[in-house]
Parts: sequence; structure tokens; C-alpha cells
Amino acid sequence: MVVSRGEQKTERVTITLVPTSDERGFRHVPSTFSPANRRYGWRHFEAVDYMIVPRKISSNEVKVDMFVGSLKKKRMLGSDVQRFVQDFVKSKIHSEWQGLKLAGISRATVAAPPQQTVTRGTIEEILGADLGK
Repeated sequence: MVVSRGEQKTERVTITLVPTSDERGFRHVPSTFSPANRRYGWRHFEAVDYMIVPRKISSNEVKVDMFVGSLKKKRMLGSDVQRFVQDFVKSKIHSEWQGLKLAGISRATVAAPPQQTVTRGTIEEILGADLGK
């Protein structure tokens, strides 16, 4: 299960990244997935909480949804979200997201972060059955 933020709404922005060379050039798809907890979690950057959930991964582009929430009680303005996301992406492209470049950032929309468990694993774990029988 994704770490909950209660009923608080966050801002969702879709980030589109493209490989700078062939598809083998990028190794790390942006995500806040924790293999140990088997869920997407919240991380902190400056005075903002964020969660990154991949939407589309192909050899032509990588699309991720970034959920952004302020650590303060009040909601961030759309322009503040856009500025934060641009600064965040620029900092990550030069360090962790090598092989990818920014193609676009969508407008911020109010959204609830995902609340469902994200299942990754073997087909038996996904189906909840032992296929050997």
C-alpha cells in the first residue's frame, strides 16, 4: 500500500522524458518505488513532498506522474508547482536520470495520490495462486 497522506489532495504533474541516445542509454526509470516495502512512497526535496509513479515506458519516451504536496498546511499554487518540478527535474537529469532529457511538463492538476497496493513480482504472487499444482 502506498504511504497515505490522509484525505489531503496533492498536485499531479505528468513529466515526459526522452532518451538522449538509444534505449540502452538510460538505466534508471524515475520512480519512488521501494523494493523492500513493495510500494511507492513519499520522498522530500526542499520544502516539498513528492511521489513519482511511472505511466509509460518505451524506447521513445518515459512518462511519469509526479504527485507534489507542500510540507506546510497550505496548498501550493500551480505556478509554484511548475517551478518546483522544473528545478527538481533539472537537478535529477544531471545526477540520477542520466541518459534522459526533459521533453515536457504538463500543467498541474489537483489529484489524490494513488492509494492502491502496487503489485510487482512473479505471476504466482500477482495471481495469489500456486501455478505448479
